[in-house]
Amino acid sequence: MIDTWLFAAFCLALLMVGALVRVFRSAKRDDRYLAAMVAVMTGAAVGLTVSISMGTMLILDITIILALLCIAGIIGKAKFSGGAGA
Repeated sequence: MIDTWLFAAFCLALLMVGALVRVFRSAKRDDRYLAAMVAVMTGAAVGLTVSISMGTMLILDITIILALLCIAGIIGKAKFSGGAGA
């Protein structure tokens, strides 16, 4: 039987790959930042669903830490590289 949570994680991972493709193929800087944020948030959702599927909190803790670090890095990069509000 297929685990519903693992199937959801797989579907979210496909969406994350689509966002990552957008990060590398986009011509505008703001589009790349937005796609990176979407990829990080979708990756966090993948971590959440895998954590629920396996029943362990360690994966969720690692996912939260990595998501916070990635978001801080993306915001810092956007702010100091002359993003749209600088």
